[in-house]
Amino acid sequence: MESVGSTDKKQKAKEDIISKLPDSLISHILSFLPTKDAVRTSVLSTRWIDCWKLITKMNFNDSVFYSPKKKKSGGKQYFINFVNRVLHLSKTYRMESVSLVITKQYDVSLLHTWISCILNKDVKKLSISSNLELSFSALMSRTLFNNSTDLEELVLEMCDCAIKVPSNCTSGYFIFGSLKVLKLYGIIFTIDKSQGIIFSVLKKFETKNCSWLSAHDVTLKIDAPLLESVYIEQGHESVTRELRRCTIKFSAPCMKEFTCFILRGRSIVQETVSCLCLLLKQFSQVKCIKFQGSEVLTQPNVAVLPKFAMLSHLELEFVSGEVLLGLLQKSPVLNTLIFKGISKFDQELLNSAVVPGCLASTLQVVKFGNVHGLEHELFLAKFFMENGMVLERMSFSAVRWCDEELIEEFKEKLYSFKKGVSFAILEFRY
Repeated sequence: MESVGSTDKKQKAKEDIISKLPDSLISHILSFLPTKDAVRTSVLSTRWIDCWKLITKMNFNDSVFYSPKKKKSGGKQYFINFVNRVLHLSKTYRMESVSLVITKQYDVSLLHTWISCILNKDVKKLSISSNLELSFSALMSRTLFNNSTDLEELVLEMCDCAIKVPSNCTSGYFIFGSLKVLKLYGIIFTIDKSQGIIFSVLKKFETKNCSWLSAHDVTLKIDAPLLESVYIEQGHESVTRELRRCTIKFSAPCMKEFTCFILRGRSIVQETVSCLCLLLKQFSQVKCIKFQGSEVLTQPNVAVLPKFAMLSHLELEFVSGEVLLGLLQKSPVLNTLIFKGISKFDQELLNSAVVPGCLASTLQVVKFGNVHGLEHELFLAKFFMENGMVLERMSFSAVRWCDEELIEEFKEKLYSFKKGVSFAILEFRY
């Protein structure tokens, strides 16, 4: 039988294994814990008092500090004291990532102090999220634009957050030399004069419900030589804003994918659609376009678009016959076409149309969604089958509530027509 002293020594040896690790390794491990828990390890022993001060990842979420059992002010003040303490005592000067989630109102000067302190630690990834209508002070905006040299990823997930683009840039350009990913949600930018932003290494740019406003006709030039992907989403509220006079001009020669998502609703403003199309004109070299909410597109919108000489993949939602035909005419090397429905159109539209060049040479895959088994859908399907010289696959997805007999009749007519043309596969999905 082992003595009590022997058992205690073994237990102590087990307990000391982690404590004997180098500080750098311990802090690396602690970085994967919630910051609140990482700081708590300081009470384990004198060996652990300062280990958390070297963590490279921090996450601050005030909802974690608020409890219904406590007074609101108490939980809020606890969070303020915690963030102040952590940022003040942290010995890390090359932070990997910092996340700040705000669900309560705070003094603007306090938020500015936190953000300034975080940026001064040369953070690589910064995420700020809030469901409140916060506004950045002029000083906070200048800090964000002027002190973000080392940022590689910036995510601002806000709710109608007003940010004024500083107008005191002497060179006329703000430079984000390290930023690779930029995601902006619910931001209202105001711009007093024309200027530019250089994103030297930016590859992904994403905005949701953002606006660029000005009381004057100004232009914001965005120079992003390595930009590959742009995603823009506009909802009901964002598209009804006034004073949308700011013109955005992109210089992005490496663009590969453009995705636009317009939420349906009566408040959709055609001016917004036109602005998005004008933006798309700048990306004529893209290889992939995804347009969700394409039912708001009109023939005049498509008319202003350039020829997409490198476009191989096109995804649309519900679309009109005129718009679909217009986009095909502007996509000479299109390989894959996906659309989720077509509005009723006059068959004369296709009878009198010049067959798009992509049907004769490059279009191999067509995916037709939300099929109801209607006559105009059948006519369009036959148009693709008859003119698609290199077509390899056509697939159809029927709406769930559609009359099964109508769909079966639709299938029979298509299979009957297929006997007269030659391509590999015809598929139906429900």
